[in-house]
Amino acid sequence: MNTFIHYHTLDLRLHDSPSLHVAHQPNNPSTHFLPLYIFDPRQLDLSHLPNAPKSPSPHSLKSATHQDPSARYDPKQSRCSPLSRVGGFHSTSPYRLKFLLEAVFSLRESYRASGADMVFAYGLPEVILPKIVESLKTDGGKVEGIYAQREYTLEEISNYRRINNALNNEKVQFNDSKTLISPDHLPFNPESQTPDVYTEFRKKVEGLGIGLNEMLIKPLDTSEVKDGQVKYNGRIKPFPKIDVDKINLKDGQGGFISSDETIDSVYSKLVKPLFDNPPVGGWSSSSSDSRDTLPDLHSKSAIPFKGTELAALERADDYIGIPPEGKAGWKGGMKAKHYKETRNGLLGEGFSTKFSTWLSLGVLSPKVVGWRVGELLDAQGRDKEVWKNAYWILFELLWRDYFQYTLNPNSSLFNPDGFSSQISTYPQDLRPNPSEWHQANLEDPNDKARRWCEGRTGVPFIDANMRELVETGWMSNRGRQNVASFLTKDLYCDWRIGAEFFEMHLIDYDTCSNWGNWQYQAGVGNDPRSSRQFNPIKQANDYDVDNGFVRTWVTELEGVGDEYVQTPWLINDKSKLKNYPSKPIVELPSWKKHYPNQPSTRNRGKAKGNGKGPKGGKKGAE
Repeated sequence: MNTFIHYHTLDLRLHDSPSLHVAHQPNNPSTHFLPLYIFDPRQLDLSHLPNAPKSPSPHSLKSATHQDPSARYDPKQSRCSPLSRVGGFHSTSPYRLKFLLEAVFSLRESYRASGADMVFAYGLPEVILPKIVESLKTDGGKVEGIYAQREYTLEEISNYRRINNALNNEKVQFNDSKTLISPDHLPFNPESQTPDVYTEFRKKVEGLGIGLNEMLIKPLDTSEVKDGQVKYNGRIKPFPKIDVDKINLKDGQGGFISSDETIDSVYSKLVKPLFDNPPVGGWSSSSSDSRDTLPDLHSKSAIPFKGTELAALERADDYIGIPPEGKAGWKGGMKAKHYKETRNGLLGEGFSTKFSTWLSLGVLSPKVVGWRVGELLDAQGRDKEVWKNAYWILFELLWRDYFQYTLNPNSSLFNPDGFSSQISTYPQDLRPNPSEWHQANLEDPNDKARRWCEGRTGVPFIDANMRELVETGWMSNRGRQNVASFLTKDLYCDWRIGAEFFEMHLIDYDTCSNWGNWQYQAGVGNDPRSSRQFNPIKQANDYDVDNGFVRTWVTELEGVGDEYVQTPWLINDKSKLKNYPSKPIVELPSWKKHYPNQPSTRNRGKAKGNGKGPKGGKKGAE
């Protein structure tokens, strides 16, 4: 028995799988295939699973390793933990946990439907994986290789380093399945030549040619959908004979989830620490109704989807359409054909792709999305309307790639200074000063960062977005930009509080995209401009024209007329506000020209600000 191990991390799929492809090449000597997923106590509190290891605190007595000592890391004494470093938030929510378990359990079902199986373990990967290798080698067995997806973030790289240090002869080998453009296909060395600014990155990549077999490489054909089930599209190698119950794990080293344990059972054990210690703002009212079974989605969720691979592929078919077979034309794809026109929407599932919900866990391959868009453009791109809309899906996928490739071994992703400290062209006097930021006291109900988290700022457009996030695990791109700008520019709070709060709640949380975008909005990231600032009143007038979004989530304002629902502090009868704040936590002069009964200011261009907080006399930017 010669076993090929695929250690799944953020690549929870069968389609476009380099490991499946390599393992089943004719010249690969492996005889068996073992897929593995490990629940890590550094990411989830496993305390209600038997023999579970303790999760570490986010703070340590030692400074973080593998980091440049000259950089201003804060806090220096930090480590990977299911609690965040600055705000002490959980690293996941009931909805995020639900989505993860749906992805993992459906992946196992796909392997089983293909004639194989999958191991679920929990504990430190550097303990579990060597034990599995040792077990497979008994009675003369061999391990042909251990494969995993290449990751770009410090904690994931450290995880692989610890595993390799614990293994004897084997080492983890990596495949490049995370990004649209693989590192070896980039027209530059990503380790040393990734541009400081996205536009330059995009232009260089698009210089390969925006088309099939140019910038876009065909994904691997490793799966099929048959009878409503994703399967390997060939004869998969058998699952090895391994009795995980006989693997010797010491006290507190973890264990294995039995093959017949249900998804609801695992959810109930992993969600308990979250409900035992709820965060500021609490959990979704929908998820709180169910602690022993997977929660129902919120009735008003803009992402009414499951975390399964099948759901991801069906969404791609629904949104982008299906390529022609024979003489048939392109089928569907009307949403993609109007993407740029609708992507700033706020309500419903159709205004944007929602692909990020599956891309974040690798349930959906970015190459599959990119190739399908390329096929659409190839088939109908002569139509200018189709091109100018569908192209922007590729534009956003390249943004995702860019955030992955901007990381370096010392990782400035979590620094208060962000990437700006490494960009020599960004003048020091224009950068925000972290020492001047408001440091949140989340124990204080009136703390402005806490009120932002709880959707109690008194600015309905901001509060509606924050409430949607907590209640559904989703927020639109337009909303994310606005609430980030409000926290960092209007309230002048430490941006990392916002990044950590998003990490806890966003179902589509991706480390690089989340933290990179927060840096960008805070003025400390790539392409830094500390004056980048949104005017929430103008934004509400432009993007929530009928007030439907605010009325959906800020129900206290049902008695306020449409004229003042975005600025309720202006009405005389404050009793109509019920328990909603009677005045905003901050009010800037630049907002007032967008108040009701003011001369129209549409199309006057963007006002400018200095990004120094309310005391700086800044004006709204958008």
